[in-house]
Amino acid sequence: MEALWWVLIIVSFGLGYLGLIFPAIPSILMFWVSAFIYHFLVGDELSIMFWLVLIVLTILIFVSDMAITQYYVKKLGGTKPGQIAAIIGTILGMFIYPPLGVIFVPIFLVFIVELIMFKKVQPAFYASLGSLLAFVTTSLFKVVVYTLIVVWFLLDVFVF
Repeated sequence: MEALWWVLIIVSFGLGYLGLIFPAIPSILMFWVSAFIYHFLVGDELSIMFWLVLIVLTILIFVSDMAITQYYVKKLGGTKPGQIAAIIGTILGMFIYPPLGVIFVPIFLVFIVELIMFKKVQPAFYASLGSLLAFVTTSLFKVVVYTLIVVWFLLDVFVF
């Protein structure tokens, strides 16, 4: 039975990474599922430090998504409504033709909002590129964080 739990743990980790491509999959939740399966069904405990780090990294993932999106839209000339449009677009994009929706819906929304604000195409275009840069940056950041979670999990299970 333990082999089945390990298969589920590995599948759950895989789904977590797959969530980077298909944002409708709640990536960070999949890493939590893996930890819970191990903790409650395999019968061994994970350290308190692992759980604390997992909580901190989960919060960091959520905060960074919004902060990085706002940062890049603003850095490339976007207004506050454009920053809000980028966040709303990211959320809507998860449900509109994933995975492409999460990339193109925020770009489109930011462009429309900034076009209304600026009345010019070029500044609206640059601000909308901020949304694309934010997506790339947060995706790379998530790969690093998710890999850190998996490595920490494996170290906690097999070494500590």
